[in-house]
Amino acid sequence: MKTGKSALSGRISDMDLRLLRVFREVVQAGGLAPAEVALNISRSTISVHLSDLETRLGMQLCLRSRGRADFKLTPEGEALYQAILELDGHLASFKSQVNAIQSQLTGKLRILLPDDVLAMPQLDLPATVARLRERAPQLQLDIQLAAPHELELEILAGRADVGLNPLHSRRPGLSYQPLFSHQSLLYGAASHPCAADVDEEFITQQELAAPDHAVLSGAAHLYRLFPYKSIANHMAARLAMILSGKFIGFLPEYLAKPYVKKGDLTALLPARFSYRIQNALTWKGSAMEQPAVNLFRDLLVADREL
Repeated sequence: MKTGKSALSGRISDMDLRLLRVFREVVQAGGLAPAEVALNISRSTISVHLSDLETRLGMQLCLRSRGRADFKLTPEGEALYQAILELDGHLASFKSQVNAIQSQLTGKLRILLPDDVLAMPQLDLPATVARLRERAPQLQLDIQLAAPHELELEILAGRADVGLNPLHSRRPGLSYQPLFSHQSLLYGAASHPCAADVDEEFITQQELAAPDHAVLSGAAHLYRLFPYKSIANHMAARLAMILSGKFIGFLPEYLAKPYVKKGDLTALLPARFSYRIQNALTWKGSAMEQPAVNLFRDLLVADREL
C-alpha cells in the first residue's frame, strides 16, 4: 500500500484527526467490535474509517477480523499508535498552558497513586484533595491507581500528569521530588509454616508473592533468594495473598502493622529480610509549566509538614 509520497505533507485536516482518533480507540479497545461502544458508531463505519486512514497514509495499519482475538497491529500501525499517544500528551500540555492564561485553574489534573496510599502515615491525601478543591474549584480531578512500573510509563506517554511512586531509578524526561522513605519487611500469615520455623533456608524455599517488574536495586538481592514466585503487582493483592497463608511476601511496615497487632501476620527474620524504599512525586519535565501540577505538589508537601 506504499505510495512513495508523503501522506501528510500538507495541512492535517479535521478529518485526519478524526480518523486518527478512531484508530486510537480501536487499538485501545482491542478490536473493531469492542470499539463500537467507545466510538458510538457501527463496526462497518469503523472499518471504513480505518480503510480511509490507511489509504490516506499509504500503509497497512492492522490486521482485523470480526473478533477481538485476531486484531493485530502491523509494525507501521504500532509506530503510528505510539505517535498518537505522544500527540495526546502534547495536546494535554497545550490545554494546561492555555489554562495558565486564565484567572482560575480549569481542565483536568490526572493523578496516579499506589493502592495503599491511604495507609501511608506520612501523607494525608484526603486533606490534600480537600485543599486542592478549595484552591481550584473548577479543576476536574482524575485520580487513578497504578503499580509502580505502570506509573512512569503512563506519565511519559502523556496519559497522566503526576504520580506518587517508589523511586526505582531516574528515567530521562521525568522529574522527581523525594518525599519520604519507609521500611519493608518479609511477612507470613500466622497459619503459614514459616511462622513457626525461622530457618532462612526453609523461608527462601516458600512461594513469594512478588511484583513481576524490576524491584529496587536495594531489594533485588533479596528477591533473587526466592526461586518460587507468584505475581502480585499491587500492594492490596500482595497483602491478600500473604493473608491467605499460602504465600509470604514483602510489605511496608505501615501496611502490615494492624495485621501484626491482631496476630494475623508476623515478620520473618526482620534483621535479614528488610529494605528501605524512597517515595517520590513524579511528573514529566514539561509539566512544571502546568499550574495544576505545581499546586498539587505544593499542597501535598505542605500537608506533610503540618
